[in-house]
Amino acid sequence: MNDGKKGKDLEDIPEIKKYFLRIYTILPKEIRERLKDVKISKKRKKEIKKELAFLSKEKQIEYLDELIDLDYYN
Repeated sequence: MNDGKKGKDLEDIPEIKKYFLRIYTILPKEIRERLKDVKISKKRKKEIKKELAFLSKEKQIEYLDELIDLDYYN
């Protein structure tokens, strides 16, 4: 991609390299919607989203079910 030019390849730019090395995960819409209904602070919801992002969808559902049950009884 350099074609003999003096400049760097796009992939050699540190910021670009860092971007491509990151792992991006998005929570399924169903999980995001269910999390909206839980009565906890926005800060705590943000923390929970980070925790959920690395779980399988089945584990995310299980985690939320427990969280909702705790919320219901408090």
